[in-house]
Amino acid sequence: MKISLIAGLVTLGLLGGCATEQFAEVAKGTQVNQVSVASIMQNEKAVITSGSIQVADSAALKSKLTSLADGDVLVLEPGKYPDLGKFSITANNVVIKAKVPGKTWFTGLVQMVLEGNNITVDGVVFTEGGPAERMGGLQFRGNDNTLQNSTFFFFNDKYKYQPDSRRDEYPKYLWVTLYGKNNKLLNNTFQGKHKRGTLIGVQKAKGDTTADNHVIKGNLFYDHKHNQYEEFDISSAIRYNSNSWEAIRVGDSKSSIYPSHTLIEDNLFYECDGETELVSFKSGSNILRGNTIMNSSSMVSLRHGTNNLVENNVILGNSKYRSGGIRLYDEGHVIRNNYIERVMGTGNVRGGIAINTGITDVQNGERLSTEVKGKGLNKQATPYKVTIENNTILNSRQNILYSDKMHRVSLYDNKKVSTVFAGVDVSFKNNLSYAKVKKSLAIKGNDDVAKLVNPTYENELYFGPTTGVELPTQGIRTSEPELKVAPNGLLEAVDFDGGAKGLKVLTMAETGANYTITK
Repeated sequence: MKISLIAGLVTLGLLGGCATEQFAEVAKGTQVNQVSVASIMQNEKAVITSGSIQVADSAALKSKLTSLADGDVLVLEPGKYPDLGKFSITANNVVIKAKVPGKTWFTGLVQMVLEGNNITVDGVVFTEGGPAERMGGLQFRGNDNTLQNSTFFFFNDKYKYQPDSRRDEYPKYLWVTLYGKNNKLLNNTFQGKHKRGTLIGVQKAKGDTTADNHVIKGNLFYDHKHNQYEEFDISSAIRYNSNSWEAIRVGDSKSSIYPSHTLIEDNLFYECDGETELVSFKSGSNILRGNTIMNSSSMVSLRHGTNNLVENNVILGNSKYRSGGIRLYDEGHVIRNNYIERVMGTGNVRGGIAINTGITDVQNGERLSTEVKGKGLNKQATPYKVTIENNTILNSRQNILYSDKMHRVSLYDNKKVSTVFAGVDVSFKNNLSYAKVKKSLAIKGNDDVAKLVNPTYENELYFGPTTGVELPTQGIRTSEPELKVAPNGLLEAVDFDGGAKGLKVLTMAETGANYTITK
């Protein structure tokens, strides 16, 4: 049956110049991409409803799951299996597969821990309940394990969710946690996370300094919202209660100085509004490639860690308030061939590409290292030797931002640090920044506070207003380019050998599980 998820179609009106509560008005005649919401959402996946699934025997299923032997294949009958609780799969080389994908539901409180190696979980739905423990409904502890064609659907219920008595902080419950090595999340749907806690967290065991080598590919992330339970009403606690809503976090401050080598590729993020950080790298040597991010008031964040690669991504803000592109700290990153259009984030954090200030004096040799411990690892490392090339940023409030942010001591300490440092040795090459609409800036700098040190510019095109930055006369063109719509629906410059090219815009038909769950 052919369906179209109508919930997002309201945004179609944006191309015609109207505005909604969440989206800024687009002036009539503005040249925009031709990627419609309808084309993103339309699909022919089977629809499975809650009423079509009957309650089944949880005790019998749990007994089978916990007694699996090496090499077993367990086919799960359709049904709702409530309150399985916390249990572990310790066998190796096993397959746990729904007989009918999407019709085996784990409901109530559940946490499935994959302790063995080479385990495949296929076609299972986690819904009408929540994680039995804060580290998720599914926890990877072994190696070479896979979750595929499965769904987490509004998995927000049953667990205690109240602010604590210490500082009015809400608990953080993940949906999936990845420990171990070489684990995979392939073609799953993650829809409707509405409570605090990172959706997917990549973690290291204590003392582990080796690469993780996880793969997160072909998944659909949809309808990720904050403050649905009035978490932000406690004004004294809003700073930390508004944190930890990422869709994916790779690493944490404690492990940020080590490589993860996690690949996040070919995923679709649609209407993901958890927090400033959509995908947060807090580790090194990761790749974010070929993803589509649309109508999301969130952004890619290279928060900690070195030598990350962000390439071939499509980010369409469609004038949604607080939408953003890519922000970065630390050193050795490559930001390449990304397309970013009409992201509306402002201030000193959000922009198309935001080069943040840091609090490490890299120009004089200060670095974070394995010798740094504890709160020292929470520091914002200053951008250093970052390559930004062949990106297209169009008609955003701040296409390129050189930030002047004054950082706070920590998440729980609002005092500001005394000194910040601008990025050092940042290389710009073949980028197109086009700012033709009202209130759009090709570049927003802050030279009076934090002027980039030794930046280089080669074959750059900056059309439109700039502010707060003194640019060189060489290496930068400022005349208006001619834009055309490419076969992928995105805009390209006809008369400029630069910008992003050859990109694919992903759809719901191509990502996520091969079925759709409805309430």
